[in-house]
Amino acid sequence: MMQQIVDVKPNQMPLPLHIRVIKKWKTQTMDYLKSQTTDQDLCYLFVDKHGTAIETTANPKKEADFDSKLKIGSCYKVSAYIAIKSRDYMKVVPHGATLRLGATAVFEPLHDDSIPTYYYNFATYDMLASRKGNRKPLTDYIGRVETVSPPLRRAGKLVKKVKIQDEWMNVIEITFWAQTMFPYEKENAMGQLLTVTATMVTVFQENLQLESTDATTAVLNPPIPELQSYIYKFSKLERSETVGQKKPVLPIAEIKAKYKQDTTQTKFTCKATVTEITEDRKWFYTTCPKCKGKVHLQRAEIPCFVCEDDGHIPDPSFMYCVNTTIEDESDKAKAVFFNEAMEQMLKKSCYTMVVKDGHTDPEIIPADIYKLRGKTAVLDISMKQDNSMAVNKAGIPPAIFPTTPDPKTTTTKRGAPASPDDETPGKQAKQ
Repeated sequence: MMQQIVDVKPNQMPLPLHIRVIKKWKTQTMDYLKSQTTDQDLCYLFVDKHGTAIETTANPKKEADFDSKLKIGSCYKVSAYIAIKSRDYMKVVPHGATLRLGATAVFEPLHDDSIPTYYYNFATYDMLASRKGNRKPLTDYIGRVETVSPPLRRAGKLVKKVKIQDEWMNVIEITFWAQTMFPYEKENAMGQLLTVTATMVTVFQENLQLESTDATTAVLNPPIPELQSYIYKFSKLERSETVGQKKPVLPIAEIKAKYKQDTTQTKFTCKATVTEITEDRKWFYTTCPKCKGKVHLQRAEIPCFVCEDDGHIPDPSFMYCVNTTIEDESDKAKAVFFNEAMEQMLKKSCYTMVVKDGHTDPEIIPADIYKLRGKTAVLDISMKQDNSMAVNKAGIPPAIFPTTPDPKTTTTKRGAPASPDDETPGKQAKQ
């Protein structure tokens, strides 16, 4: 009898699992008497075909033995493990159990393409404040690389600082410590999509930051189904150095008057409230990630999407197009919220709404979209000939977080410099 990872409970009998080994790392503790770190646990991340992950630990002294049995990226039938309660600090995945591997654990190689080759559990910026400190879950995050620092020396250790901008224009700084150093050169990373896993949320002068842990990985342009959608999304997003620049915010009536006077001037910014959601219009459309053209749904036993130029499209891009009425004290207007603006308002991608939440009918508007009624935002709009508006961006972009020195306000096991001045470019290794 096989079991799914989601059903594993602490102290249960070990039913066999079909898994793929996603990654391996070792947790370390500081021996202050010897002024050195020691290995605490040998760790693996297992995922099953349902996309659920579980942390797995073993004695680090048995690393060579386990290395001969488990290969990163390979699939196995695992049995005779021990299911224990997961620790309540620095949790890599939100599972209540951990697998402990001992000498009796059995690993039978298998081939199963249905098991994912990756695992991510991305957090949004709004979730970070509740994750501060090492007693909270570790955080996976995704964004576009904006800056990469040279190697810096902090309390005798090399670090790199990387700023990324997420799809809602939040900019956050990530500190990569020596044991999980950022593996890419600046020229190869700038402007690319970056995923980081198992980072710890910290705070300095009220600014949220991320820093790497022993379990952190960093991957550019990861092999996830939403990759092309993310790349397209970020190609339309302004660079972080322009975020936060003030634009004149005009009343709707004044915008209409200016457009009537000069129809070549189409782009404006207003502050308005969504008062109505138009119910007889589709709320999303699909495009080809290759040519950006329209794709067509072919209904069959297994529905599929077809592009006129590129044929069958296994992973089309889903884009919001929500028709609304917006209003301020001066006037009201018909307005279509397009993909980027909707994601900024909902904090949820169209892909998530359609594929993961199951709202696959473009003519049935989900309840989450109706929740926009009554919301007020600063909107970047383009005027149309019929005096309606296309909303391209929504919300007030946050201020860029400054580069900040250590020490952090949260407690870590690392030493910290006595002052922010203890930061100098790290020495490059000799060639």
